[in-house]
Amino acid sequence: MAEHEPLGVGIVGCGRIAEHYATSLRTKPDKVRLVGGYDTVPERAKELMDKHGARVFESCDALLTEPEVQIVLNLTIQQVHAEVTAQALDAGKHVHSEKPLACTREDGLRLLQRAEEKGVRLSCAPFTFLGEAQQTFIKAQRDGCIGKPLVAYSEMNWGAVERRNPRPIPFYQKGAGPLLDVGVYPLTLLTAALGPVKRVMGFAQIVQPERIIASGPDAGTKFAVETPDQVVGGLEFECGTAGRITASFRSGQSKQANGTEFHGEGGSLFVASNTGFNAAVEQYDLAAEKWNPVPYVKEPFSGIEWGRAVFDLIDSLRSGAPQRCTGQQAYHVLEICLGILESAEAGQPVDVSSRFTRPEPMPWAS
Repeated sequence: MAEHEPLGVGIVGCGRIAEHYATSLRTKPDKVRLVGGYDTVPERAKELMDKHGARVFESCDALLTEPEVQIVLNLTIQQVHAEVTAQALDAGKHVHSEKPLACTREDGLRLLQRAEEKGVRLSCAPFTFLGEAQQTFIKAQRDGCIGKPLVAYSEMNWGAVERRNPRPIPFYQKGAGPLLDVGVYPLTLLTAALGPVKRVMGFAQIVQPERIIASGPDAGTKFAVETPDQVVGGLEFECGTAGRITASFRSGQSKQANGTEFHGEGGSLFVASNTGFNAAVEQYDLAAEKWNPVPYVKEPFSGIEWGRAVFDLIDSLRSGAPQRCTGQQAYHVLEICLGILESAEAGQPVDVSSRFTRPEPMPWAS
């Protein structure tokens, strides 16, 4: 591979999120070339690939055996992430998967093992901790601006998926739910900043057991919720910080920000969003008793740069360095989520056994 030769990417799963990825990937033609895509609904793949000038593959196997595809972007529904990723790894492809890595510990561990055996990279969302706001937040914490972080709080009050997504049912089935779907964003940010979690405690309920699809061809269809749609988790970090996360798919709109805050011996630190790269970052000065903005480490991207983890993966392949979105951290976050849900059922704490190496800061955030 030439030093600056773009790598070929194939997309498996051409639903709503695939448009964001495809559009972003095309902004860096020196790194990435979108070869084509596959979807179980051929019309979805054709619409997306025609828009972006790429091929439509007639099967997943056809995409995985295409030599021009070096990286597989797994954008399927949560419940088949592990299956598709395993097939791609077995085909000798590097993989970036949407979250979660898998739905069970067993499947997650198998993916880590397969990637190692095949000598390929396994990258996994969430990648949003690589945003300028989030990297500013992490750097400020690591630089000791509030002293030792004693407490961490994070919110992901996502609202009712069925009000804005015409295909919401998988989000409410086993293997998904708010914790595994959106709680992984703050958990990845928290662990990137503070390191591993060693024990969790959970409280989870199905608070709205029946939902109604609001748009699309199935509008008006009722469906049952199969997994908790409101989850609160207590986190005991290995570094000694105590944490709490809330993840919810309840109806209505929350005024509680979907952000994260640290409270330390010398003040507080806040990022207003766990996902937006240009979210506000603020520090509370104990002496002056006021919040002050924290300057960004770099002019932020407006919104979310969806291709950032893929770009980072390609940079790491060129340099030989580890990528920042790793299967190991994604597995640790998966274990945290499953532990919280199991704790909620059992009514007692659950230990988290996995560990990972914290990702290096982005070059401009060192």
